[in-house]
Amino acid sequence: MSKKLTFISSGGAFSKLNRNNSAYYKINEKLVLIDCGETVFHDILNKEIINDDIKRIDIIITHFHSDHVGSLGSLVFFCRYKQIDVNIIFPIKSIPKKLLDIFGIEEKLYNLKTPQEVNDYYIKEYKQLHGDLRNDETIIPMPAYGYHIKDENINIYYSGDTTTLHQEVLEKFKSKEIEYLYHEITTDGYKAHFPLEKLEQLIDKNERNRVYCMHMGDNTDIKEVKRIGFRSVR
Repeated sequence: MSKKLTFISSGGAFSKLNRNNSAYYKINEKLVLIDCGETVFHDILNKEIINDDIKRIDIIITHFHSDHVGSLGSLVFFCRYKQIDVNIIFPIKSIPKKLLDIFGIEEKLYNLKTPQEVNDYYIKEYKQLHGDLRNDETIIPMPAYGYHIKDENINIYYSGDTTTLHQEVLEKFKSKEIEYLYHEITTDGYKAHFPLEKLEQLIDKNERNRVYCMHMGDNTDIKEVKRIGFRSVR
């Protein structure tokens, strides 16, 4: 059985108590970090996640809302100071480049890679439906991805924020080609996130112990999540 992700924090954009959702795992001298929201960099420092053994950081980005990329620039600058190689992984290279250009970060300080260009472990992206809600509650689409990540230590799918669960991901999870599913949920009816009751409909009861709910509001009833049979990263 593969290892699980370690969560730095588990909240959504408006969380007071649980800060921005982000997770990582370490293998040898490499840290693989998923998302880097506004609160994440300082949580990394406070928890001393980057120690002297780390020589490379892969930052996998699900999408470019600020609660998922808001401290990306600070982390890149810090890695230069610590002489750590940085790969930023996203299917569309022009988007992270544009953000880092605005932050004033030279291209020589990081490497941009698509999932297909990562050659020392398996990572496959799945395009997701996600977006901001305007005042009239229509969804504005934006590039957003979930990822199947697999190496000798880990075999997981991480959803990011989404209103969908890709059918291929669901089939791979049911056949155990994906061991653990990390999925964001909402319990307050917010239309740009994934309703807990929808996840309940899609996942058989005997498989729910392999599903970890994340990116939850501060008022999410964790006891209810567990009563249904899911796990919580909080």
